[in-house]
Amino acid sequence: MPGLFRAYGYTAPGTKVPSYFIDSTAPLNVDDESKDPVLPRDLEKIEPPDKAIDAIVEHLRGAEHPNLVVMVHGFNNPLDDVLKLFAGASRSIATDSAVTDRTGLVCVGYRWPSEGMGWSWPSTLAALPSLPTWLLVPTVLLLVLGGSIISGCPAGGHVALLVGLILFGIVLAGALLRLVVYFRDGFRAATYGAPDLVEIVRQIDRRLHAHDLEDHHHDAAAAKHARDGKSVQLSFIGHSMGALVVTNVIRILSDVFDRRIPKRNLNAGLLDASIHTSLPAEIGNVFTVARFVLVAPDIPAEAILSNRANYLASSLRRFREAYLFSSEGDEVLRQISTMANYFSFPTKSWKFGFRLGNTEILTSNYGVIDTGSRPFLSFLRIGYYKLQDLYQALFRGRKEQAEFETLQTRLAEVVSYFDCTDYVEPNAGGKGVLTFALKTKAHNPDARMSWRSHLHLLYAYFRKTGPDVHSGYFKGPFGEQLIYRLACLGYGGTIAAFGDRDQLSAQCQQKQIRVLLSPVLDAQGTGTRTAEIA
Repeated sequence: MPGLFRAYGYTAPGTKVPSYFIDSTAPLNVDDESKDPVLPRDLEKIEPPDKAIDAIVEHLRGAEHPNLVVMVHGFNNPLDDVLKLFAGASRSIATDSAVTDRTGLVCVGYRWPSEGMGWSWPSTLAALPSLPTWLLVPTVLLLVLGGSIISGCPAGGHVALLVGLILFGIVLAGALLRLVVYFRDGFRAATYGAPDLVEIVRQIDRRLHAHDLEDHHHDAAAAKHARDGKSVQLSFIGHSMGALVVTNVIRILSDVFDRRIPKRNLNAGLLDASIHTSLPAEIGNVFTVARFVLVAPDIPAEAILSNRANYLASSLRRFREAYLFSSEGDEVLRQISTMANYFSFPTKSWKFGFRLGNTEILTSNYGVIDTGSRPFLSFLRIGYYKLQDLYQALFRGRKEQAEFETLQTRLAEVVSYFDCTDYVEPNAGGKGVLTFALKTKAHNPDARMSWRSHLHLLYAYFRKTGPDVHSGYFKGPFGEQLIYRLACLGYGGTIAAFGDRDQLSAQCQQKQIRVLLSPVLDAQGTGTRTAEIA
């Protein structure tokens, strides 16, 4: 029986940052056989995989400021692509002196079982359930009979054809949904992806804590005292559906019976501001969750405003810093994800259910935006609504709306936003990295991309002849560098790496990236716990 995980080490000469890749061996299909992948250069298999965990623990134990950064990929990412992505991330980090100078940093790429679109085609008929399989026989008969009798009996022939086409359409729709792999990946992300990542974090936590106990002669109180002030920072980069995996992981790792999380009654989440100030950043025995970088997250916009204990809210409130990289032209989220979620997202109108990865910053300018006296939420639009309008649409008619208004804006304000819709790389001829960089908002901050532009991007994405609308963040040198610096160094370290805030803004302005910084980040560039804004 194969193991539950495979582990690899990044072995490029001269690298200063220990980097590992841990792969869940959960199969794409429950009846698949496990196979070892073909490794790209600079990755070497570690056997048994526990040796990789031990190596990670040793690096963190010996560091003055231990810092573990975990990267999680998104949907429609087969194993070979993920291996190349993580190897590229390791090379990028290894060549960034601002990051390599940070001692105590360990990077881990985690892969959950995702497959490419269309990969399930060979098993489409074999996996078809009994009912649609039975429907295929009368469907073919109706289509044949309808065509043959239509000349003698037009009415009967047309009815037979119509019923046959309807039955065929039902079966075809099911097959197409399977081929898109969105629901298959969603199942694997929830069933295998999150629980397996939880186990990896737990193993690292357990072994670090065991070493602490050994160092202090099995005295748990002394071990805890020694670890205070030297807790291991735990940060995540979650791309697309990977952001959903991370939010669920943090929720699972959090102890709901923690006495530091008071909730006076069932409705305390509606009006009690204490829930925004009491969530601890500590996870397990040794970890403190530090930074969460969401890249094109496949999460509904409504989650960032909900006062309920949804997976996003309970995660964001624990992180010290949170960052969201998005694009109005991410057609994978705007078209494919919203279409797939049409069957599952509970709404009566198409105006709801857009994904956080499509967040726009409504301004004509690039670089760091000065909000002035304008409400923070009024700068952000996701799909049809501005966040401010979305809030009012969701909570209209509530008697407690005034109190909601105070509380609900806080979750959205713990995030710093990077709108990469017009992101270009001047060294690559000034071409758009994620879209065709049409500068739609050049003259009108509220302007939207036209439906023709969206169709053009979607067509180019499937043809692979244009910008990578969903994963391009990791293919532009600046965007890639910015993501990794924020995850590894935090806001203060990133600002220092670029020189100061003005120089970061100038770089973003040159690359046509709009930035809306969270009010949580103070003028000195240091992060305050997101849970502590009140």
